[in-house]
Amino acid sequence: MSTTPPRTDPLWALIPALSAHRGALIWTGLVGLANNLALVFLAVAGSYTVTLALVEQRLAEPGWWIAAASAVLLRAVLTWHEMDISHSIAYRVLAALRMALFDGFARGVPSRSPDQHTGRLAATAMGETEKLEFFYAHTLTQLAGAAVLLIGALLVLGGLGPTLAAGFALGCAALLAFSLPLLRKNARLGERIQRAKSDQSALVVDVLSGTREILSFDLRDRVGEQLSASTRRIVELERRLRVRESAAASIRELCTLAILIVVFVLAWNQPGLERVWIPAVIAGTLTVLAPLTEAVAVLTQLQPHRASAATVVAGISLPPEGPTEGPTVESLEQPAEDPGTRSAPRGSTMRMPAGPLGLELNAVQFSYAPDAPALAPTWLTIAAGEHIGIAGRSGSGKTTLARLLARLWEPDRGSIHLTAETGAHYDLRDLDLSGYRSHVGLVEQDATIFHGSLWDNLRLADPTLTEDTALHTLTRAGLTLDPGRWPAGVHTELGEAGSGISGGERARIALARALVRRPRVLILDETTAALDARSESSLLDALAALRGETTVITISHRPSTLARCDRVVQLPALHREPEPRG
Repeated sequence: MSTTPPRTDPLWALIPALSAHRGALIWTGLVGLANNLALVFLAVAGSYTVTLALVEQRLAEPGWWIAAASAVLLRAVLTWHEMDISHSIAYRVLAALRMALFDGFARGVPSRSPDQHTGRLAATAMGETEKLEFFYAHTLTQLAGAAVLLIGALLVLGGLGPTLAAGFALGCAALLAFSLPLLRKNARLGERIQRAKSDQSALVVDVLSGTREILSFDLRDRVGEQLSASTRRIVELERRLRVRESAAASIRELCTLAILIVVFVLAWNQPGLERVWIPAVIAGTLTVLAPLTEAVAVLTQLQPHRASAATVVAGISLPPEGPTEGPTVESLEQPAEDPGTRSAPRGSTMRMPAGPLGLELNAVQFSYAPDAPALAPTWLTIAAGEHIGIAGRSGSGKTTLARLLARLWEPDRGSIHLTAETGAHYDLRDLDLSGYRSHVGLVEQDATIFHGSLWDNLRLADPTLTEDTALHTLTRAGLTLDPGRWPAGVHTELGEAGSGISGGERARIALARALVRRPRVLILDETTAALDARSESSLLDALAALRGETTVITISHRPSTLARCDRVVQLPALHREPEPRG
């Protein structure tokens, strides 16, 4: 499954993600351009009035002073307004990029792609988007403003004399010719810096998540050396980039000086141009060159932004495992129509009878790659309300099956249908993804407990959850909040990744979180694997209480867990050709 983004400049590829803020970005550019034009006028007017006073011993006409004072006031207002809106648009850009990223992660994570890493995803969502925030909120409009100023300067100089415009144009062309060759070298170096930082982020996440293993194997010195080596590499690469940028800055200064000399010489020899205007022409040219040279500097330093944009584009462009839109699933207290396979146009509402739902798998297959099958062709019928056990040898695809049933992944071949007690069938591919997941709960062995309180973790499933309902659901999951163990009740802090709770408590909290949504199908993937006999029995009692209202699919290798199921189905090994089964 390819995750390669479209072949285009990644900085431009992100523009559609910011389309909602296009008007604000254009307005920011216009304000910045007006501010620069006011500054150019002040430079010209100031030089003209001072030269007039010194050379001809007379003051400029009152209109010049009034216009200059107005330009000063205008610049004060525009500078304040530009700072205000640029900060506002920066936060909006940051939010838009992160929301687009999270949408991409939701489609493609968990992914079958082995090169995805939590550290890289976190670095993309936090670090890379912050780098791009300033680029889109300020730098992009700065580049556009510099281009407009350049065109305006050429037109004004052309009005004074074609040779002036030609000399200025040749000077700007030389500035670009000497500066832009550094782009390729800086681009390669910038890519190396971004890769090094991404690798370091992945290493840091691995170190933090494996702290116990690092301490138990006494790997502190080795890990410390790895982190130090990666830091030294990044520092050295950034030092080299700064040296190149410093050299480029010197080249730009020399080019700017050369342009001013050329303009001065041409202006001095320009027929019909009064000498009193020459300082004004030089001052105006210098003021125009300032944002232009800054824009050229930005162009030679774009690679870090381009690399960040490429990473963000890759995250936004993660392909979905399956269709993300379809008929909305509603649970209504009414019978279905005639039994049969149901389907509805996308965007419509598919009405489904209340009560537990069953599942039918027809020749379902899945693989991580063409040569890495994870689930052999599987046929399976699970009746609505049934409590079924799924067993199989290690590597037979039990966890893969759980994720297919939860629609975290989509099967490569075959089909999965929801079935109602009335006999109606609903193809999963025709159902709205969000609506489907609201009816199907998944509890995995390593279910994540998020940093925060027990209440925070339960409300992830339903932000409107009341405290009484939370306590009732915890009780159903077999967890009673004893005041000695849970001093703050549902508001007791659980610690990072649930470090303050036992394995049995973790499993029951994960079960309660799933039950908050009142699922009609509940899938448990090795939930009892790490529990002692007493905790296992307590959890299975909680599941037994769901009989009649929820279909429970228990995936386990423990005979004691499977013994409590209505029946047990053995998944076929990957090397065997399975027979159709019901």
